Amino acid sequence: MRAPGALLLAGALIGGGFGLGGCGGPIGWTRVTVNQPLRPQDVAFIVPHQTTWDEVTARLGAPDQLVRTGNGLALNYVSSDGKSFGVNFGWPLGFITPISYVPHDFKLGGQGVGSRTFQVAFDAHDIVVYARFLPGAPAARYRVWPFGGAGS
Repeated sequence: MRAPGALLLAGALIGGGFGLGGCGGPIGWTRVTVNQPLRPQDVAFIVPHQTTWDEVTARLGAPDQLVRTGNGLALNYVSSDGKSFGVNFGWPLGFITPISYVPHDFKLGGQGVGSRTFQVAFDAHDIVVYARFLPGAPAARYRVWPFGGAGS
């Protein structure tokens, strides 16, 4: 019978190895979001032909892009979301000599970057003409290739 301390140490080593997700461990995941994504409730105050430029920028802040339109300007609020997930099934082989000197990585994972744009267009008098979310690429989902499709 093994001592409880040895089992506790083994559990701590295994748990510690899986906890090193971003440090070359067997599981790696990353998520990066650039700009706060706007939600429909965040922009519900905008009423076409009533809301002004000052009201929009006071509530949403400075835009990421200004685009000239035929009669005025459009503000673009852009957010990006990147995700990456992977599992290295060969990672434990790095502890076995002489295999540790041979390439032994066997990684499966998925990654991608998605974006979302909210656009508000104004006329020459700085009154909202329209406000809408533009179609964009969704960020990757945590589905492991080859089971969920490459890069999905």
